[in-house]
Amino acid sequence: MRQDWYCDEVIPGRVEVEVVVETATVLAFRPPRPGFGREHVIVVPKAHVDSLLDLTPALGAEVLAVLQRAAAQVVARHGGCQVLTTLGDEQHNRHLHWHIAAGEGVARFVTAAVLSG
Repeated sequence: MRQDWYCDEVIPGRVEVEVVVETATVLAFRPPRPGFGREHVIVVPKAHVDSLLDLTPALGAEVLAVLQRAAAQVVARHGGCQVLTTLGDEQHNRHLHWHIAAGEGVARFVTAAVLSG
């Protein structure tokens, strides 16, 4: 049995979410319980796609456009953000999704300047 919270709950409207950007094929929303960051937006194709490895170029272009629009809103409010997707064993929900996150609770990456300094 496929576990897909996005197709089973979010997209059909069984779970109330705050829509950030929506097109005919892609949805960007704030989840009811943010997973990380002061701001957390999730972007999903509305049709089931298992992972990035299964994304078609046409749908990929639409997803990228929605990611850009949603991320621009987060950057305008917080000055920056992270955009993340996962694959394989790192993917907790078997529906392709991206996280846009900013603020406390977001992973910080060490830069070369910090390592050398």
